[in-house]
Amino acid sequence: MTKVMTLICERSCDLDQYVDEKSQLKDMPGCYVVKFPCSGMIQPLMIEGALKNGADGVVVTGCQIGDCYYREGNKMLRERLLGERPPGLKKNVDRRRVLGLWLSKVQPKKLLSDVKEFAGELEKLGPAAAAADKK
Repeated sequence: MTKVMTLICERSCDLDQYVDEKSQLKDMPGCYVVKFPCSGMIQPLMIEGALKNGADGVVVTGCQIGDCYYREGNKMLRERLLGERPPGLKKNVDRRRVLGLWLSKVQPKKLLSDVKEFAGELEKLGPAAAAADKK
């Protein structure tokens, strides 16, 4: 089973009805959801830590760009993921295993669709642990 960690701004997609009591997406066992007050609080070390500790991929979801409740948290995170703002992801992080989404509260179905597609791509890549062992 592919393991996906979803780090999401609580003001982005409303996933409450799609998440079970274990913080997993109901239709996607192995896909865990962790909410943050703002995506700007998500640090690259958290993404790297998730990959090192068993996640095959990480989905980072913030509000739509230009619509951040805390002004620019989503822009800051996007710039970190793109390597345009420190701290950024380390060079050894496989960028194919990180997906950034910028969605509004009313787009949970888009998020679910994109996460399923991403999980399929991760399955083709194989487990992250196996990829790390090859390096």
